[in-house]
Amino acid sequence: MVSVSRSRMISAMGITVGPPPGWEATIYRRQPDPGEQTYPVMHAATIVLPADRGDYGSGVVELLGPDDVFVSLLDFGPEAASTALFAALGGIPGLTPDVFRSRQLQRTIRGQAGAQRFFHSKGRGFCLYSVIGSLSNRVSLTARANELIGSLRIEPVAGDS
Repeated sequence: MVSVSRSRMISAMGITVGPPPGWEATIYRRQPDPGEQTYPVMHAATIVLPADRGDYGSGVVELLGPDDVFVSLLDFGPEAASTALFAALGGIPGLTPDVFRSRQLQRTIRGQAGAQRFFHSKGRGFCLYSVIGSLSNRVSLTARANELIGSLRIEPVAGDS
């Protein structure tokens, strides 16, 4: 696992992110269960990331205040890149305030909203998932999410790294 808490570029497994000031970010890969293949996950938030959290931010999003943002980038591997879900959008997408919806959350939390985009880049399929602490603050919080998303870089990964 690689992590950083303040404004340094971090890079692991073909993913690089430069968290803005006040953000914490980490890139990790879960230990696979027997017969399972796992891929890198990047988490970033405007709050301290708890050690125990799910890939889509369970354990984090419950802690978000109205001015906080969580962003997750989940790698689904090369086999996903050409499937219909991932193939339609190439490159890392930005977010707009209108894409955030309370029904986009894995679990509804009053006032919060989420956005999810599937895309492919460098021969890999990804899900970009973001949760904002307040739907009513979506314009400013989307800008904060996009500041982090704009720092993301993806490279091809050879083999099983």
